[in-house]
This record gives sequence, structure tokens and C-alpha cells, in this order.
Amino acid sequence: MTKVTPGQSFPFFTTHPELSFEDALAYASDLLHCAQELSETSPAVMHLVEMAKVMVDRSLDCLHPQ
Repeated sequence: MTKVTPGQSFPFFTTHPELSFEDALAYASDLLHCAQELSETSPAVMHLVEMAKVMVDRSLDCLHPQ
């Protein structure tokens, strides 16, 4: 059994080691879309989420140029 001590940190969120770059970006894009929908009450947060989503979407576009 692992004893939890004060100040000990555990990752809140981890990924599977075999997750591909493209799948990770696509998942991040989906998460940002959800965050965008939830952040409508805070203009500053909404702006940061929109900026991050644009960058992730651009990264995905670079992987699959049309």
C-alpha cells in the first residue's frame, strides 16, 4: 500500500505511452473545444482557449495539408 504524504504530487492526467502525436493533438483539440464552450463567462480564459485551439488546429492542418 502506498502512503500519501503532504506535498507529494501525483499527475492529474496521464497519457498512454503508445498515443500517437496526431491522436494527442486531435484529443487536445477536442478538449479545447469543450473548454471553449465552458469558458464563455470569462473573456480572458475564453481568449486563451481560443488561441490554444487555433494553434492545435494549425498543427493538425500541417499534418494533413489539403
